[in-house]
Amino acid sequence: MYDRDKTMPLPGIPPQHDRDKTMPLPGIPPQHNPKQKKYSRRLIISVVGASLVIISALMFLPFVQTYFNSSTNGAQAVRPKPKPKPTSTPTPTPIPFNPSVGAVLPTHRVVAFYAVPGAEVTGPAYAPDAQMLANLKAQGAAYTNADPAHPVQLGIDLVVSVPDNYPGPQQTYSHHVDAATIQSYIDFCKSNNLLLFLDLNFGQAPIKPELEYFMPYLEHYAFVHMAIDPEWMFPRRDGIPGTNLSNVRAADLKPAIEDLADIPMKYHLPRKILIIHQYRGDGDLMNNPFDAGQAEIADKRNLFSDPRVDVVMHVDSVGGFPGDHQEKELQYSQWVKDDMQKYNNFKYGGFKIFYRLEAKMGLMTPQEVLSMAPAPMVVTYGN
Repeated sequence: MYDRDKTMPLPGIPPQHDRDKTMPLPGIPPQHNPKQKKYSRRLIISVVGASLVIISALMFLPFVQTYFNSSTNGAQAVRPKPKPKPTSTPTPTPIPFNPSVGAVLPTHRVVAFYAVPGAEVTGPAYAPDAQMLANLKAQGAAYTNADPAHPVQLGIDLVVSVPDNYPGPQQTYSHHVDAATIQSYIDFCKSNNLLLFLDLNFGQAPIKPELEYFMPYLEHYAFVHMAIDPEWMFPRRDGIPGTNLSNVRAADLKPAIEDLADIPMKYHLPRKILIIHQYRGDGDLMNNPFDAGQAEIADKRNLFSDPRVDVVMHVDSVGGFPGDHQEKELQYSQWVKDDMQKYNNFKYGGFKIFYRLEAKMGLMTPQEVLSMAPAPMVVTYGN
């Protein structure tokens, strides 16, 4: 016999299973297994924990990346894009200094009064005062009216190396005008827009030291220029001013031209003017050009030329006799026009008139002076 409870289910009755595990009763919710509920909670907790870990990792990921990118272990750093550099303006090429800018010649004509300070007999510029200035302006205006194309630049030709007929303490037969007097003329010229020519007569003074003494004035002031009067110049100590005639050579004048030529580029000043007074002829066509009785400048053909210096050959002879106008015009034609063409070592002519010495025959008018060829670019007036 079989055990019906285990092997033979009754007809129409389903087998008796473990209802707690397989067959919930109708209308009654299934009863869950406590172990299964415990496992579900763990699963939920695990899922939530993992989610929090992932979220935290995502939140901190940028900071981690920044840390590693900013380290110096060779990893490439993620840096903010650099700001564009501002566009720089190109530095302009500096313009080289031009000594012609501000130069007096050839755009202007110089009209100047001459004098030894304090010596009225020498010229109208003996005292720098208002009356002298008014007379100078009137004389300059006459030349501007005669030639408007070349406005007049007024000036003073001041003898500062004065020739003497006695040796003096330095045995040079010359002396210097004192510094205070020179400065008073400089101040006067500066205040009234005048040029100042420091006129060197030398006597027997050595050339280079004499130039060095006065050169600082020319280096410091743009309106200060130089004049040389070879008539009173004895570089070989072979004569006495006022007693003997002089004879100079081109080599005696060269140091002055060289020193003046150095000034423009060294001190950024316009070209300087050098007036060379010529009282007598030159010896280039003479058998003995070194004869002081025949020639004042022995070898004018050898006069040193430098484009940085405006050399003016200035006819300095004195009239006051019948036919003096024609005589002075002839000298200008020979010593300026002809020599300029023959030697080509100076560019400008100058001319001097003496108010008192030439008055009895009548002074040359500005129109007469400018009618000479080439028209003088420097005209001075003495007494």
